[in-house]
Amino acid sequence: MNTFKLKYAPHFGTFASAGSDLIDQIKYSADLGFTAFEDNAFSGVPMPNLMGIGMLGQTPEYLDKIGKTLSDLNMEMGTFVMGPVNWPPNAAFTSGKEEFRNIFLDKCRQAVEVGKRLNGKYVTVVPDAADPTLPYEIQTANVLESLKRAAEIFEPHGMVMLLEPLSFPPQVYLKTSAQCYLLAKAVNSPACKILFDLFHLQQNEGHLQRNIDLVWDEIGYFQIGDVPQRFEPGTGEINHEIVFKHIYQKSLATGKNFIFGMEHYNSVAGIEGEQKLLDMYKYLDNSL
Repeated sequence: MNTFKLKYAPHFGTFASAGSDLIDQIKYSADLGFTAFEDNAFSGVPMPNLMGIGMLGQTPEYLDKIGKTLSDLNMEMGTFVMGPVNWPPNAAFTSGKEEFRNIFLDKCRQAVEVGKRLNGKYVTVVPDAADPTLPYEIQTANVLESLKRAAEIFEPHGMVMLLEPLSFPPQVYLKTSAQCYLLAKAVNSPACKILFDLFHLQQNEGHLQRNIDLVWDEIGYFQIGDVPQRFEPGTGEINHEIVFKHIYQKSLATGKNFIFGMEHYNSVAGIEGEQKLLDMYKYLDNSL
């Protein structure tokens, strides 16, 4: 079995050769040495989905089964996606409309119950689309109001909403690590941190190491995906060997410990592709 220095988190579909049952894929991932697992599908998306099953759409019994499996294997549940208020996204957060805010807060309460069953503390939150009818500062104030109220829901349960900047679709409000930093600082709660997604942020802003340093104290989680095709490391333009080493050394220096979600597809289908992916992660981890 491999022993990784970093907590890489596969998702449903990363190791599909283990079978169609998510439980079997979790067990197979553990056998390979992975110590975390995440889910990147929107709530209610039916199984199978290439990067998840949508945890908010699963039955309590199945969530309990996943949580017990992870616990028995000494694996940590990574993030799961709460999903937008609407898709394609509209100005649910930025408009400040109370009806949209209430839908979002109800989703937060649902996410707490899901997190309890999974023994999971992280949930991905995306503040939907910009509102071109409002000044940017007003939009930000509206987003902050929703996030502060969400933090009040998550914080008593030790859960963390992860703010994820996106590179698509073009109308999304949250696009940079600096925006995330401003929001996390303003919310001022351990329940609100940054999801630093290498795939999205390489496209939106680049300068990954510099920006990681700038927002370091508010980062709660990392996700991986090479650019431009969102495959495993080594298939695109990001130098993961340098970036991983930078994060690892900074983590040791500051006493921080992160999950690294493998939010990408396999560049080659089947077992051959799984082995290619595994070999790359072993190489990168051995280079730390």
